[in-house]
Amino acid sequence: MIQLVAVPDRLTLPRSVFFRTCFLPKGVLISQHQHPFVEFLYAREGGMRVEIEGKALIVPGFHGIWIPANVPHRLLTTSDVLLESLYIEQDSVTINHNNCRVVVISSFVREFIHHATEHVPEQYDSAGDDGMLVNVLSAQIQKLPDAGFSLAWPVSQTLMRVCREIQEKPDEEHSIDKWAANTGMSVRTFSRRFKKETGVAFGEWKKRMRLLESVIMLKNNRSVTQVALDLGYSGTASFSYAFRQMFGVPPTRY
Repeated sequence: MIQLVAVPDRLTLPRSVFFRTCFLPKGVLISQHQHPFVEFLYAREGGMRVEIEGKALIVPGFHGIWIPANVPHRLLTTSDVLLESLYIEQDSVTINHNNCRVVVISSFVREFIHHATEHVPEQYDSAGDDGMLVNVLSAQIQKLPDAGFSLAWPVSQTLMRVCREIQEKPDEEHSIDKWAANTGMSVRTFSRRFKKETGVAFGEWKKRMRLLESVIMLKNNRSVTQVALDLGYSGTASFSYAFRQMFGVPPTRY
């Protein structure tokens, strides 16, 4: 059952970087909100689905997402989640403030964030040791590599509806013939328009979305075999191969 939770308004930060930590049980939906500062959204434990500007991004463990200032977003926890996020003043980070980006968090940065969350006071001395630590951490998270699996979503409502259906029902076939007919286009027109709006072919987009959804299934203690079959793979070998190609690790890692 989904539990709707509102985020308390925070219009200012006590320092240029603010560490926010909280526990959220599985099935919590944080209602749409935005901040006048940048957010580095990260869960030390658990996974979540973040909805931003009509897109739904999956943020599994060991990944974080940059959310620019004043961008409406909401999130759904797909398991029990321990947030260790950072709120950062816009002029304190050098990032692309026009779009969101999912990044891979190294073990070093993961422990660095945890240490700062536990030990740096809310109103730390910017010119002291804590300030130096925060500056180094901020520099490190800005260097984190792109996860490489962020999916571009279409801009038109017609194709957006198709993508949402695939995300909500990843186990179904979702053939291009079916969706072309459903949207009143020829297969050729549908294919050309989909690639123009997303940058990838329909079949590739569908494969990536299914693999992203598989992370949530695995984090919810579904077996690799069950996930593979539920997503339409012929067996665990083909699923594991596709998973490793996209994430760089086998599905058992999750």
